[in-house]
Amino acid sequence: MSLCIICNKRSAKRYCPALKARICALCCANSRMTEIACPDSCDYLRSARAEAHERETVLRRKEAQAGGKLDTGLSEMAMAAAYLTDSAIAEASRGIGAPAIEDLKDFEVLAAIENAIKNLETQQSGLIYEHREAAPRVTELSRRIREKLSKSFEGESKFRLSPADAIRALKYIRDTVEAHSARPGADSRSYIRYVSLFVSWPEQKSQQLII
Repeated sequence: MSLCIICNKRSAKRYCPALKARICALCCANSRMTEIACPDSCDYLRSARAEAHERETVLRRKEAQAGGKLDTGLSEMAMAAAYLTDSAIAEASRGIGAPAIEDLKDFEVLAAIENAIKNLETQQSGLIYEHREAAPRVTELSRRIREKLSKSFEGESKFRLSPADAIRALKYIRDTVEAHSARPGADSRSYIRYVSLFVSWPEQKSQQLII
C-alpha cells in the first residue's frame, strides 16, 4: 500500500476528496477542516462531526453536573451570533478573507473573546472607545469577530442581531473555550479544531499543501 502524501510515513488507507489522493487516518483526523478543505460530502467528515457533537454534549453535561458553567438557554438569535463568531475564528485560522493568524491557539481565542465582550459592552454604554490588547494577534482576532457580528446588526429588523444577543453568545463561547482547555489531555488548539469541523470552507476552495 502507498504512503500518506502528507506525512509520507503511514499507510494511506483513506481517500481524501479534497486532495484527490490517499492519506492516513491520523493526518485525516489532525488536518481535516483546518489545513484540509474537506467538502461537506466527505463521509469521514460527516462521521467526525456526529462523533464530536455527541462527545461535546456528553462532556458539557458532565461538566455542568460537576459545577461547571453551562448556558443552554441561548435564543435563536444568540445561537446565530455564536455561529458567526465561530466562523470568524475558523476563517482567521484558515486565512479566508484576510491573511491567516498563523498557528492560532485557544488561549488567544479566549483573550480575543474577552476583548470583544469588553468592546461590545462599552459600545452598549454609549462610549466611543476601543479596548486593545498587548498582543496584536489577539486584537486582530477580536476585530474580525466584531466585524463579522456588526454586519448582522444591520438590515431588516426581523433578522437583525442585537448587541445583547452578541454578548451572550460571546460569553457562551468563552465558557466553552475554557471548558475545552480544562479537559484532561487537551492541547493548545482543542477548541479551534472542534469548531472548525462545523464551519464549511468556501465552495470550490482548493487547498494547496506543501508536501
